[in-house]
Amino acid sequence: MPQSNKIVDKLKNLLDSGSKKDKPKCDRIAELLKKLKKQERAAKEKLANEKDRTKRKRLITEIKILHTQRKKAIRRYKELKKKC
Repeated sequence: MPQSNKIVDKLKNLLDSGSKKDKPKCDRIAELLKKLKKQERAAKEKLANEKDRTKRKRLITEIKILHTQRKKAIRRYKELKKKC
């Protein structure tokens, strides 16, 4: 009987190793989300203060890109969070 417990423990460790590999990904995505949020806020502040029309268009495009990237990262983070 003790032999079977060892085998079960080894199997549990093997199955859990997949979630251990995902943990660093969760941490990196969380850091990335923070950076993207800061960049988006900074771009919005610049947009509020900008008067030049062409620079405003460029900033609007940049904000849209950052927002889309954040949405994708949030979606991926939620998927991985279930595993972490």
